[in-house]
Amino acid sequence: MLKSKINQINQFLLDEKYNGSMLIAHQSKVIFNHHYGMADFELDAPVSEKTKFRIASITKIFTAVAIMQLVEKGLLKEDDFILKYLKDYPKGDQITIKHLLTNSSGVGNFDLEADFYNVYHAESFNDELINLFKNKPLLFKPGEMFSYSISGFFLLGYIIEKVSNLSYEEYLKKYIFEPLKMEDSGMDYYKSILKGRAKPYDRVGKELKNTDFIDMRVAGAGGGLYSTANDLFLFFQGLMSHQIISKGNFEKLWTNHVKINDDTHYGYGMFLAKAEMYGVNRRKYYHTGGGPGVRSIFAYYPDDQIFCVKITNINDSKGFNFVHSKIEEMLLMDTEV
Repeated sequence: MLKSKINQINQFLLDEKYNGSMLIAHQSKVIFNHHYGMADFELDAPVSEKTKFRIASITKIFTAVAIMQLVEKGLLKEDDFILKYLKDYPKGDQITIKHLLTNSSGVGNFDLEADFYNVYHAESFNDELINLFKNKPLLFKPGEMFSYSISGFFLLGYIIEKVSNLSYEEYLKKYIFEPLKMEDSGMDYYKSILKGRAKPYDRVGKELKNTDFIDMRVAGAGGGLYSTANDLFLFFQGLMSHQIISKGNFEKLWTNHVKINDDTHYGYGMFLAKAEMYGVNRRKYYHTGGGPGVRSIFAYYPDDQIFCVKITNINDSKGFNFVHSKIEEMLLMDTEV
């Protein structure tokens, strides 16, 4: 049934002039892996399977896995208060690592439009960035509710570095990328010469514009990685086979920890939805990503055994969401679970 929809999906993406990569797997086998449009419109460089895209907040899944690896190694505990790792963090004796993992810490976001001059030129980039938000009042008592916080995940990246004595990127490379043979993933640092890096764009009305510059270190462990559709599938396989994390700790990623609404909870670095979708009650485990020059989604439908990843270098939330919803409909409509 799914294979019969492949040509339909491909034609739809062509008709919509979709720009980016898309991969679909069923029962852990890739059934669709196509690439569309331009990685660089000015140089006429097409998107290929080796094109490296910003993945934005999909990064949070990698951060959650890294934290759980450190738990397995006995180097930290989910219930540790962050004061143990950030000695002078205000109310750090109330905020746990679990609160950060589940976006329930009450830690507010730093202003993404802020002037980061002092951060860029500080002796410690991480410490200076944390100074931008650490003295802000908590939004609520830790554990009380859900509030999406890139700052919270930035703190998790800082803790990973403190505990492992490696940079965030070095840790992921050693314990996730290399074991899974993810050769086209890393931190999207602008000074690095990176073959195949997609140029980032924003859609303004009907026109494409080069996106404003952003140093992706600001996004850090909450959104600073680049990857490819193929590498994200390798990551998914590594999770499902428990190659990089034990089954018990893997299942904690996909456990309802904090309620967002009646249909959706947040696990560890993952949104967990359960609702009627296209006539059938279904589960959907996913994370989206968005920002300057990127829209992305990493989604697994466990009842259908379908995995889907879609990444583009064009920041166009309306267009991206329309395409994804139509692809989702094609995949799930009239499909038995």
